[in-house]
Amino acid sequence: MVLYWKKRLEDAISIRKKSHPDDKIKIEWRAFQLNPDLAPEGEDRILHMTRKFGSMDRVKMMVQRVADIANSEDLPFLLEQEGHQPNTFLLHALIRKAKEYGKDSILSEIFFRKFFAEGKNLSDTNIILESLREAGIQEDDFYSIKENTILLQEVREEEQKGRELGVSGVPFFVFNEKYAVSGAQESNLFLQVFDRLESEIS
Repeated sequence: MVLYWKKRLEDAISIRKKSHPDDKIKIEWRAFQLNPDLAPEGEDRILHMTRKFGSMDRVKMMVQRVADIANSEDLPFLLEQEGHQPNTFLLHALIRKAKEYGKDSILSEIFFRKFFAEGKNLSDTNIILESLREAGIQEDDFYSIKENTILLQEVREEEQKGRELGVSGVPFFVFNEKYAVSGAQESNLFLQVFDRLESEIS
């Protein structure tokens, strides 16, 4: 586990299941690129972050805030921002393919860990293949997915749907295609959403 916002959602689900063991709650990952115009090969991370947020001082302040929250949740987070910023389109496509095997959450978590906790370059084919092996997914999927025009189009359409919903940042949660929650919220807010959905059903 690397992402504190994911941990907070999972904590909320765990609490909810204790009092409502028959509830069926499923997490489904959806594609959304924060930087869709990034070159396919990505770019230097410091250059990218400085251009996006204005100055390295501001970047350091933002990263420190995230690191402090992650540390408070006992989660690993790499404070150093040197490295590579990948174009994530192919990663999203691989996660969508992994869903066919029921391994989308596993692969997502591996990608996040390698990037945020280990500082790995997710534009590097070897790192991507390493991630697939770790998730128990065949390496052939990496090579075949680039020719899978149907799946690639599905990813593009999913990203476009996110933009049409007004998504401009992550994390962004959609519950039952009805309620949206933006940002890294506390577990209590997710519990309130579950209660609201239950009241509407009953």
